[in-house]
Amino acid sequence: MLKNLRHAGLWIGLTALLLSGCGGGGGTSASADSATTGATPVALKRTTPMGVLVPLYGYPLVSSGSGATYTTSENPAWTEVAANAAAVPTVAIINPQNGPVACTTPPSATLSAFTQGIGQLHAAGVKVLGYVHTSYGSRALSLVQQDVQTYAQCYGVDGVFFDEVSNKGSLASYYAAAAATVRKDIQPGSGQAVLVAINPGTYPDLSIAQTADITVMHESADLNLPAAPASLASYPSAKFAYLALGISNLTQTQAAALSSLYQQGVGYVYLTDQGSGNDPWAKLSTSYPAQIQIIQALNQSKN
Repeated sequence: MLKNLRHAGLWIGLTALLLSGCGGGGGTSASADSATTGATPVALKRTTPMGVLVPLYGYPLVSSGSGATYTTSENPAWTEVAANAAAVPTVAIINPQNGPVACTTPPSATLSAFTQGIGQLHAAGVKVLGYVHTSYGSRALSLVQQDVQTYAQCYGVDGVFFDEVSNKGSLASYYAAAAATVRKDIQPGSGQAVLVAINPGTYPDLSIAQTADITVMHESADLNLPAAPASLASYPSAKFAYLALGISNLTQTQAAALSSLYQQGVGYVYLTDQGSGNDPWAKLSTSYPAQIQIIQALNQSKN
């Protein structure tokens, strides 16, 4: 993937579109063994409205023309996410350059573009997380914490999305320390609670999941729904997030997939047809408005 759009996507061929059963998910780390091996399936239960966790990795502005005709305008993906936020709880992940660009005085053009875009998302009710990669626990904790502090000082985000997260309990103290930095340094506006999201891409050890408010337990090019292991029975299903990429027939499958995920209690979802030969998170799913409408209808059906 492009360096400034790095994400722990599992680049595999599109598999059979199964809405339940074993398999699916998984991070890209060779050391990240399956968290569900030998586990007893645990049913997830719906307790809260479903929301979207959308990686919004495109630059906030798009340009056209050159010279005297050069102009910039808002990225349509950012505009569309903001426009639909009133219908469904929305959490967006921004990624300036494989993490934050540095704080400068005066602000760089990139920093200014992102702070302006974040302000527009906030005005629409979107919660915004800053991207930080952890290299499955091998990245120096001090560098991870430095990225968190940069977001806190200059971006006005509501929390952090830790990517490339190990699922191994032996690294729980590493992720607990990273999460503690988020909760200490980031102060969302209007009394909102700070958010910590982690992406192991599979079910992690409970001690890893407990460091976060949102855990991505599936990031893959399929619509499989792996069963939660018994070890996570105490972890609220509303904190699980499900990301699927490269789904070529998404318009035909997303209603059934979203309904299944809703019934299983998954708290946050995002399904995209992007990802065939390009970064799946650089552009918004072409079915995003329909996806929002489906989720809204599911939420309203339980009111």
